[in-house]
Amino acid sequence: MAISDRDSEHERTWQGVLEAWGPPHQPGDWASPGVWAVLQLAAEEPVLRRLFVWTSMNELHVSATGDFRDYSVEPFPAIAASTSGFVVMTHPWGPDHAVLESTDPAAALACMVRLTEDQVSPAGAE
Repeated sequence: MAISDRDSEHERTWQGVLEAWGPPHQPGDWASPGVWAVLQLAAEEPVLRRLFVWTSMNELHVSATGDFRDYSVEPFPAIAASTSGFVVMTHPWGPDHAVLESTDPAAALACMVRLTEDQVSPAGAE
């Protein structure tokens, strides 16, 4: 089975983000350990791995197009890492759209996956 250019780009995007956020983390860097915790879990989640991944500051996002600049038309949730835990937000992201606050990265990721599943339709379905 041949790997398409899109699949290769998709995998490169995931690998690049994982490498960028991996340890070692700098002293005083409060965001990277939290983002890294959810990224590791996200990398193992089939629903999210079908999408492109991108990060912004202390947030984990996914995209169907791979163009993070086009996020305004994609209704996917995001996870923000903070010093006190994780916040899952629906789109458009922000404090007014928080649906879960947790100290558990697995709980935050499970919430993101559930919300993402609601936005991703099966292939060929309209």
